Amino acid sequence: MKLSASGGEVTDLPVLHMDDEELQKEMMALLRQMEEAVQQGERLTGEHMVQLSQQLDAYVLIAQTRKMRCIS
Repeated sequence: MKLSASGGEVTDLPVLHMDDEELQKEMMALLRQMEEAVQQGERLTGEHMVQLSQQLDAYVLIAQTRKMRCIS
């Protein structure tokens, strides 16, 4: 999944249409994948780990934005 903060790709992400529970499940699945990769000896700077980390970052940003909207 390609993520970009300066293009139409971000608004087209299916994650934007997930409810909070689905978003949390996806985030937990990414964390599990990262843990498995580390246990299998993959370096944190490996391409796969970087991709997982970027996906998780995008999900966290969306979750934080939703939380800020609820507080406002």
